[in-house]
Amino acid sequence: MRHIFSFIICACSILSVQAQDFEQAIKELLNRRGGSSPIIECINSNLFIVRQQYRLERDGDFYGKNGKTYYGEAYSLGIKVGGGMYFRSNILKPWQGDADYDRVNASNNYNPKLFYCYQRSLQDSVYKKVDLELGSQYSSPRNADSTLYKHQEAVSDFGLVEVESAGKKNGYMVWAYSNTDIQDSAMLVSLRESALSVDANPDSTLLAMNPDKGEQIIGGLYVVPKYERAGRVQFQLAGVAVKGQQGQWFLQMLTSQAANTKKESEDEPKKKRKKEKEIELTPSK
Repeated sequence: MRHIFSFIICACSILSVQAQDFEQAIKELLNRRGGSSPIIECINSNLFIVRQQYRLERDGDFYGKNGKTYYGEAYSLGIKVGGGMYFRSNILKPWQGDADYDRVNASNNYNPKLFYCYQRSLQDSVYKKVDLELGSQYSSPRNADSTLYKHQEAVSDFGLVEVESAGKKNGYMVWAYSNTDIQDSAMLVSLRESALSVDANPDSTLLAMNPDKGEQIIGGLYVVPKYERAGRVQFQLAGVAVKGQQGQWFLQMLTSQAANTKKESEDEPKKKRKKEKEIELTPSK
């Protein structure tokens, strides 16, 4: 399976994986597998590079740049979940932060228009043209400052499972790095992961991050392990990296107040039943 990693106990000679010794088991696997990360292998098939082009329009005429049909383009890590995909807001406005656009359109004589959109999986080198219908009801902001978007898709039979519950989480931050400071269609992307503990709070879901070589990052995600049974772990999506106006990176947790409220309402009948069982009748004259 794509995002579920099965520890084969007979082959690896590892004891049943429990929450308290999961990281140690990962380290043992890394040593046995020559340093390749089982976490990255689990989630890799759900990650894509989204490439959005734009061109300039003036009086009904369209303009590209340097002999190209498009003027500029932006890149974001795409994260596939059941029924949708997450990507950063630069895909909807790829001209933002483009110095060439700011210079040529200083007098606001042109209108930027979205052009072709492409995507490829991290396991592939070929971009495929896609129609994400950006700006429609299929793409909606996922946070208050609209730095993270979720695009609805008909395909729901694969992708990472989202976790919106609040509370202490012990997981892994995975960053997608370009091999150069310049992001273009020929760039190579590699993943780096590190352990991260987060106290997910519905009232404070944006966490400041300080990753190494932030200018080479195209995106990131925070995954947490769910222990289904001995020897089997599922990684779930708990947060997505977004970029601020000043170029700093943040982790946008998917923690939802509604999910937390739902859990409390589900627990309430249990508490009530427990309280009723504790009531004892007292003889009265």
